Amino acid sequence: MGHGFIDLDSCDALENDYNAVIMRFFEGDVPMMLASASTVSGTEKRESQSEAFSAHPFKYRFYPVPSTDNGGYFLNTVALGFSVNKDSADLAAANEFMRFLISTEELNNMAEIKRMVTPCKDMLLDDVYAPFGALDAERIINPSLLGLQDAADLQARLAGLTVNDGKMSVDEAIAAFGTLE
Repeated sequence: MGHGFIDLDSCDALENDYNAVIMRFFEGDVPMMLASASTVSGTEKRESQSEAFSAHPFKYRFYPVPSTDNGGYFLNTVALGFSVNKDSADLAAANEFMRFLISTEELNNMAEIKRMVTPCKDMLLDDVYAPFGALDAERIINPSLLGLQDAADLQARLAGLTVNDGKMSVDEAIAAFGTLE
């Protein structure tokens, strides 16, 4: 900001910042876009909505920030959550759906469809996320290691991790939810 690369007044003036930032990036009046994965997810479908991008398409990629002289860091956070009422009459169907969702294959499929970064260690990355694939494992930060998660988020991550690692069944993780360590 001190060098004039980011103008906060211009950022504050955007009414629909999600759509407007993406469209301004494609129109070419901003040189770069700082974005979360949820914003990146909206880029592909907006390419065709931009007359300037359609007329003069260009390649773009997203890089992990913050970056140091040794490269970037990636804070691997949950982009969305899934909640189940433990007293639901359809608990078996919900559990089966969760079993389906937490497989590496399905998480990668969903990430690819939504153009997001997969939460799996075996990250499937499309071209715009190619720079993330060059990160060393020690540069990928899990918020739970830093104490940056609230209790529910931490429990959801631990439940997914224990099930995905084969240490618990989905039913066992649900029964232990709230007490997972």
